[in-house]
Amino acid sequence: MTSKRIEPKQLKRGKIFHKKLQEDWRKTMKCKSEKQIKKPSGRRGRIDIYVEGEENLVAVVEIKASDWDRMSENNLRRNINRQIKQIWDYIESQLEQGKDVSPGIIFPERPKNPERMKYIEKLFEENGIPVVWEDETIEERKARS
Repeated sequence: MTSKRIEPKQLKRGKIFHKKLQEDWRKTMKCKSEKQIKKPSGRRGRIDIYVEGEENLVAVVEIKASDWDRMSENNLRRNINRQIKQIWDYIESQLEQGKDVSPGIIFPERPKNPERMKYIEKLFEENGIPVVWEDETIEERKARS
């Protein structure tokens, strides 16, 4: 008798969001999903969304479905630092090839606590990685600036 592995709801939601976002990007521009790369460490990685622009410019976009509202403060910072390191591995893999890199990270939802959201954005932006919240309009983002 085989047992079927039950996926946690958060993981399932994350996979659905990830797939939908990649499909949306492919519909609107020429990009690659799950582009395989070699990290500076020699290990392999996969960039969620990879866009080649003019000349040597590339965009490297990571998609994450982190539930920021459920994380403790300790886990929050650890999770952010792990995601920053992952993106910087992707950035460095492209810099080694002589590319100019425009990175970013996309999350499905803003945290309910505005201070927590500012903290998350601050840590990413201190590392040169802009944050996009899929549930935030451009007008809402401009209003917060």
